[in-house]
Amino acid sequence: MVSRARRRIADHFTVQHATSADDAVAFVPQSRIERSQFERMLARGVVREAGEGRYWLDIQAYQGEIESRRRKLVPIVIILTVIAAGLILLAYRG
Repeated sequence: MVSRARRRIADHFTVQHATSADDAVAFVPQSRIERSQFERMLARGVVREAGEGRYWLDIQAYQGEIESRRRKLVPIVIILTVIAAGLILLAYRG
């Protein structure tokens, strides 16, 4: 749900081509999760305020955050896959 909310927020800005301060648009979160993710993105500089309640998406910061998340998740997925394979092998032998 969190990643879906983040994508909806990013999509809102990209669809309206709000990727610079000159093209900033208004944004109103539609749910509690969307509101918390929007505030998080704003605090991290992924979404930036242009003033007067208008915001824009910093594409480079957004891509950087995606890459950072990917670097953290890939090793976890590999470890879980190896554990699952080990459990399958143990069950097969037993």
